[in-house]
Amino acid sequence: MLAEDILVSEIPTLSENESVAQAIEWMDEFKVTHLAVAKGSNFLGLVQEDYLLNIADPTEPIKNHLQNLTNTFVYENEHIFQVVKRVEEFHLSLIPVLSIKDEFVGITTVANLMEMIADMPVVKSPGGIIILHINRTDYSLTEISKLVENSDAKILGAFVTRNIDDYKFELTLKLDKSNISGIAENLEQFGYEISASYDQTNSENDVFDNYNNLMNYLNI
Repeated sequence: MLAEDILVSEIPTLSENESVAQAIEWMDEFKVTHLAVAKGSNFLGLVQEDYLLNIADPTEPIKNHLQNLTNTFVYENEHIFQVVKRVEEFHLSLIPVLSIKDEFVGITTVANLMEMIADMPVVKSPGGIIILHINRTDYSLTEISKLVENSDAKILGAFVTRNIDDYKFELTLKLDKSNISGIAENLEQFGYEISASYDQTNSENDVFDNYNNLMNYLNI
């Protein structure tokens, strides 16, 4: 899924002639703290609520403050995980999307990103979750996959979700089986350290709640 696939149309884009007051009103109405500013297909920048609230005269046009806009965006052909990374890096409530020709094509929001991630098959599909602590020198997804498949299961998704230190990281596995106790035991027998597991047969809602929480701090 690419940035061009997750555009939203309900949030307006500011023109340079819109007033500061109008920008603040739209931010309040649409529950965002940023808005894109564009002149036709020319992206001018991203304006922040904190900056606007400190302007003495709210009737001033945005064009008086173009030098204080943030030039933050993603390209339409960037993967959704790259979009998430950029949003987290700059603490954005929305992010502009540009074409490969540097033309402004729209925006996507944090709320929309989370909805799209939650709708991915790796999240929606039933199954359990196993979290492993792995030494970097010992890491082999091929070997882990074979052990899981020997337990008659498949890996739907594998994510490095946290760096523990310079030598070890945390690997989260989403599996296609709800009862994962046997899989966990098999991995442990081969020396893998399991820090947590979520068996969907015990509580389906808890599994998905915990998995969605993990997705929120993925470091792709």
